[in-house]
This record gives sequence, C-alpha cells and structure tokens, in this order.
Amino acid sequence: MSNQISCVIIDDEPNAIKVLSKFIESYCPSLEVLGTANDIDGGVAVIEENNPQLVFLDIEMPMGSGFDLLSRLQDLSLIHI
Repeated sequence: MSNQISCVIIDDEPNAIKVLSKFIESYCPSLEVLGTANDIDGGVAVIEENNPQLVFLDIEMPMGSGFDLLSRLQDLSLIHI
C-alpha cells in the first residue's frame, strides 16, 4: 500500500500551477501530482481520468468557477469538500 496521496491541480494561471507543483515537489513528498488543467473542461477530464484523492482547485476562472466544475462531475459521492 502506497503512502502517496494522489492529487491534481486546476488553475487558469500557468504560473500558479508551476509554483504549486514546485512547492509540492519540494515540501510535500507524500503528494503525487497526477495531472493539471487550466480550465473547467480540462479540470473535469483530469479528475475523471485520474480519480485523485485531493484536488487543488482555483475558485475564479474565466469560463466559470471551481464550483461550476464540481457541479459537472458525474459522481459527487467521491467529493469531500
């Protein structure tokens, strides 16, 4: 059994993804970033493809909010807010 916690990062700002990824790599060795996305459609896809344990989700994005993304997920029972 792995001690890794799987996660994805969803943010419309590429630099925010880069910085958070670097922080995770440097300071959180138990986190494994499985994927990233920069919009709601990509975010839904990366969550459904990877089924992460943790999602770093930007709230305000140009084409909707992080809450809009959550409302599009098929199985909300997997989400713990």
